[in-house]
Amino acid sequence: MPHCKKDSNDLDLGGTFPVKVLDEICGTAVMQILDSNYYALGTNGYVQNGITYDHVFATDLSCSDMKELMTYAASLKGMELKVQLTQYRPDNTCVKCAATIPNAPANWLLINIIQ
Repeated sequence: MPHCKKDSNDLDLGGTFPVKVLDEICGTAVMQILDSNYYALGTNGYVQNGITYDHVFATDLSCSDMKELMTYAASLKGMELKVQLTQYRPDNTCVKCAATIPNAPANWLLINIIQ
């Protein structure tokens, strides 16, 4: 039975999928998709500290997500989360610093953190 690769048009965009935070600063994050059913949403070849990662995307965390996550850990790096794609986030009006992640992937997804 042949294995067909899904593309982003075949995905349940309302579903949730697990990610790992590879880097984060000032609410901007690079995340790696951990569910092979959603790999098509990411890009391959992101290099951080000499390690190449596949199935990654960049995102801007919402104010409420940042507040919630920072209660668990001072650094989000390495944290595994469940996320869902979204098209709109009403609470993105908190103050964030202007720092960005160098060499962040151009593939940008807007997400909500589910857990």
